Amino acid sequence: MDFNKLDNNLKQEIHFEILAFANAMGGKNFFLKMIEEIRAETPNPLLNKSGMFHTSKSKITLSKSMYKDTFQILFAAIRREDKGGDMLNGIAPKEYKATMNMMKALAKVIITVESKEETGGTYDFTILDTSEEKKTKVTFIFKALFFYHLDEAKKALSFKAE
Repeated sequence: MDFNKLDNNLKQEIHFEILAFANAMGGKNFFLKMIEEIRAETPNPLLNKSGMFHTSKSKITLSKSMYKDTFQILFAAIRREDKGGDMLNGIAPKEYKATMNMMKALAKVIITVESKEETGGTYDFTILDTSEEKKTKVTFIFKALFFYHLDEAKKALSFKAE
């Protein structure tokens, strides 16, 4: 995804969401440092059996732990969504079933990020946006933290509406 190619309304919506998250973490720099630390972790911290991991500035908790198979299906679905606009378009029946099972498993998962800073707070978000029926999408904030290049988060943070 390229943030610059989105329409202005969507850019502004994403900007306010990611800015609220950054402010809850204690500021933009703490937020960007947290993303860098998440990316540096191997294996991916989402796969911790406890569903919890720490960065130097935050504690991240999943309401339900994620398995490696679910994780791989989720990332393949994100790639399809970014290329074609929908994570279910043009996939084989076996992949469709696996993707639907992944969506059912992750639909209710809430990620809670608690800042370790005095000025910070907590921020909760879901992995999947199920607000529109038959149009489930992966939330931008999840993609920004765990999938997209750091530059996309920077673009979203620094966006100025005309």
